[in-house]
Amino acid sequence: MRFRKTFAIATVLGLSLLLTSCGSTQPAPKASLAPGQGMAAQGGGSLLNAPIPADVLAVPLFNADGKSFTLGSLKGQTIVIADFLTSCQEICPMTSTNMRTIGDAVAASPLKDSVKVIELSVDSERDTTPRLAAYQALYQDKNWILASGAEPGLSKLWKFFGNSYRKTPYSADEMKAMPVDWQTGKKNTFDVTHTDEVLIINAQQSWAWLDLGNPNPGKASIPATLKAYLSEDGLNNLAKPQEPSWTPEAVLSALSTITGKKIN
Repeated sequence: MRFRKTFAIATVLGLSLLLTSCGSTQPAPKASLAPGQGMAAQGGGSLLNAPIPADVLAVPLFNADGKSFTLGSLKGQTIVIADFLTSCQEICPMTSTNMRTIGDAVAASPLKDSVKVIELSVDSERDTTPRLAAYQALYQDKNWILASGAEPGLSKLWKFFGNSYRKTPYSADEMKAMPVDWQTGKKNTFDVTHTDEVLIINAQQSWAWLDLGNPNPGKASIPATLKAYLSEDGLNNLAKPQEPSWTPEAVLSALSTITGKKIN
């Protein structure tokens, strides 16, 4: 079993973010806003209004189709972003399931041409274009975007959003209990510790909403290949997500508030 450890507390815009390995050892706190910085959203999470610096908007990214883009190139679009890595055995397959649900709902709504749903990696070393494409193929769905980028740009982008992730080697004992990788058939040698968060950038390119905690996919299923890849902690998280958690419903509610258009 992988013993996840808390490494640090980062404070961004008055929000305390718990940094953990590929999920929450301790439940991440709900957003606690400093005076004048935001308000609780009706469906969950917190509404913000924080302009994003130009250098963050200019960080080069790429998607699972190998196409390059930046957040700045998406100006005029509302953007949903969650962090993940394709090698995660504890939390990220559930994050991906939530993002698939959100992407499907957006694709079937009046917002289909004005909202981008992006799952952005914190693992620049392993999450290459072919790896992203293979991971998304497991879900048999392309209504949301899988993306990654190179260091140090990816780190700069995530640091602004409070996610100062780090590479953490597995010990020999930890590796013995690890399932083999879903794609390579080999055991991974390191984890990437990170917060579990989902956020929204509005069409004016300000940070407009944030929720923290474990992803709760409800009754939605994850691909069998990734379920077999989950660690003991991952199976526990799937069966009973730790609280606090974030749901697709909270994201869709925030999108409706930010855009002024209802998403069913």
